[in-house]
Amino acid sequence: MKKSKKIICMALIALAAASSVTAAKKKKNDAYKNVQVQKNPKTKKKWDFGGMEVIIGDWWTDPTRPAASKQEEDLFAWRNWTNETYNVKVTQQALTGWGSNPQFVTNFCITGGEENYVLIIDGRSANQGVRANLFTDLSTITSVNYKDDSKYDQGVVQKLAKGNSFYAFNWGKPEPKEGVFFNKRLLEESGFDPELPYNLQKEGKWTWETFEDLCKKLTKDTDNDGVIDKYALTTFSTTFAMGALSSNGGSYIGKDANGKYFNNAGSDKSMEAWNWIAHMAATYQQPKPDDAANWDWFYTAFVNGEAVFLADEEYNAAPQGKFGSMADDFGFVCFPLGPSGDGKYKTTHNSNMCIIPSCYSAETAEKIAKAVDLWLEPVPGYDGPDAWKESYYGSFRDARAVDETIQLMMDTPNPRYDTLIAGLNTGDMIYGIWGGWVTPTEAYENTKNIWQGLIDDSNR
Repeated sequence: MKKSKKIICMALIALAAASSVTAAKKKKNDAYKNVQVQKNPKTKKKWDFGGMEVIIGDWWTDPTRPAASKQEEDLFAWRNWTNETYNVKVTQQALTGWGSNPQFVTNFCITGGEENYVLIIDGRSANQGVRANLFTDLSTITSVNYKDDSKYDQGVVQKLAKGNSFYAFNWGKPEPKEGVFFNKRLLEESGFDPELPYNLQKEGKWTWETFEDLCKKLTKDTDNDGVIDKYALTTFSTTFAMGALSSNGGSYIGKDANGKYFNNAGSDKSMEAWNWIAHMAATYQQPKPDDAANWDWFYTAFVNGEAVFLADEEYNAAPQGKFGSMADDFGFVCFPLGPSGDGKYKTTHNSNMCIIPSCYSAETAEKIAKAVDLWLEPVPGYDGPDAWKESYYGSFRDARAVDETIQLMMDTPNPRYDTLIAGLNTGDMIYGIWGGWVTPTEAYENTKNIWQGLIDDSNR
């Protein structure tokens, strides 16, 4: 009798536990009770992928990492629900390192395999992959609207477009790139409003001229020994150069109306920018310390409050970026407007591209594309027009960096094309000009024939 009571008791406990799990699951699913499940127009039933696994392969994502914010928690929960609802398992994860990614992409697109991949590529694989027919022509995908600009980055959709065909996509807003970080404490200690760069940007007065005027006043010989000991700039040469070229209507490589690339580094607008870059580097840039062992010493200098301005890319402001330990408050503005530009604050957009290997059958490619499209549906509660901002607020010390600067960066499409030219090294021009070893004209003359050969190859 005692044994029977024990068994009954254990059964009741198990039943209660099961009821608790069911209730918890139901409560979790209640968050999506108003979501309209999408149906396959051919079957008139909800999409069902039969347990298919799809991997979005990159070189950086750890799929096991915990959520870093409430927004990520909600994203992970939503994507789990999506996978369960449509009987599919879509994940994003690192498949290779950055260096080996092009070879991995080429090999898989040629030989294929059992895996269902969407592969993330950059310019090293782009044009070569299109020429070799390694990527699925996404215009043949009928169940996904890649032209939906509320969901897909149209700059990427158009980046590898040829006529009506296109071969790459990415989702969401374009990734913001180069801008100018500034140290608020150093501005205030020098007698300036710590919000001055923001205010100038808001008034349309954040220009090369006002930026250099600030640099003149912030570069000082504080002990009157004839040696400058306070510098306005401690910056990354490649980012500064990209920002200056773009802000003045210049670039390394342009693309004409026929989709052909051309060398734009020697145009009048680009040369005006190169000469200003050389002047700013020689006049206001902090020299590399003798004891600096690493190439990126300028990051440490900025974090330590040794200079006011650093031209760099937005991602370094992220919690896991280089400025997480910075004691001083910092702001972030677009690169100042050049005298020959279009008057619009912007950044160059260089988002990675996602491709579907062409080794799949048309039916499999369609299923892969649709599974990912469903996985990318916006999270309920985060689907408003400004929802994208939430992922950026945690990176900065103030909201103006997002509401004003990042917003401006999103508003003006400005694609970067030099990364699509295989073998082209922008350092061929940057480093000599920044270091003062050659003039901009000499740098252009030294590189133009080499670059033209690479451009011609890409235009084939």
